Amino acid sequence: MSERRPKVFIGSSREAIDYVNALQGHLSYHAEVTPWSAGAFQGMKYTMESLEMHLEQNDFAVFIFSNDDITKIREHTYHTTRDNTLFEMGLFWGRLKRERVFFIIPDTVAKEVNGEKVEGYHLLSDLVGLTALTYESSRGDGNHSSAVNTAAGEIIGIIKKLGRFEDAKLLLEEARMVQKIKRRSTIFTRKLSKALIKLNHKNIYDHLEASFRSAYLLPSSAYMEGVGIWRSDGTDGLKHVSGHIGQKDFYPFNINADKEEGDLERIHIIDCFQDKVEIMELNKDIGDKIYLICYPIREELVITVTIGNDSFLTEEEMISIFAGNHELIRIVDDIFGGVTV
Repeated sequence: MSERRPKVFIGSSREAIDYVNALQGHLSYHAEVTPWSAGAFQGMKYTMESLEMHLEQNDFAVFIFSNDDITKIREHTYHTTRDNTLFEMGLFWGRLKRERVFFIIPDTVAKEVNGEKVEGYHLLSDLVGLTALTYESSRGDGNHSSAVNTAAGEIIGIIKKLGRFEDAKLLLEEARMVQKIKRRSTIFTRKLSKALIKLNHKNIYDHLEASFRSAYLLPSSAYMEGVGIWRSDGTDGLKHVSGHIGQKDFYPFNINADKEEGDLERIHIIDCFQDKVEIMELNKDIGDKIYLICYPIREELVITVTIGNDSFLTEEEMISIFAGNHELIRIVDDIFGGVTV
């Protein structure tokens, strides 16, 4: 799968829409571009909510300033940009930092409006001294693509140089999560290894269950109901050998033979063992939501994990369960793979 392209948000006032569309045409060869005018602000959402979403999603932002308003400042008249455009740029500037946020101003403005002399284009004092990109607002041929061509080239160069934005806070959180996962896996390995050294094989599955339960990683809202260990009983079926048992302690391999895919009566432990796939299914939807997770362990075992949550798990939480325990499953599979006990 190809790597995600950088994402760029383009903001402006309504008067600069033609320049927004032209700039999108240039940048779209190098980035995934979202202009404010093309559904960036979704229906039924407040503008601030949509802005916060785009702040999180985008790697760059470009704001096209136009001489939207006439403003008197200390007895002088100036062309100025709409306050909301400046406000939006400030939000992106605060998150992405200055090198990833661009503003483009018109190269010329009218010197007189309605018979009143206008001094020029006025920028906020915070922007004075920064190198502003310009577009050719004075073109008479209506070629907006050419008008923004030079500015687009400058922006494309920076996009290629900097690439995707990496939030230092998120990177730190990810690093801490990796450390937490490794620490849990180490705890499991240490506990199980000590038990294997001290005890004979008849208790091995009890210690596998206890060690696995103590190391298994769950979302903060979920809780552990129990861990079960199931072992292949020759060619007949799966037999419960330790831990959380559920309704029965034995399931024959042919128990799903007369059940269609999606049948609520299917025994997922058997599907997991025969298909060698990890499975998560909602087992009970009365009160708390109870989920059954099944892990195949090489040729002999299935480990089941039963967890509860006061609401349905989100897709993100489900993914985090499998990702967070991947290393743990790998270690168990490595220790018990091909070993007959």
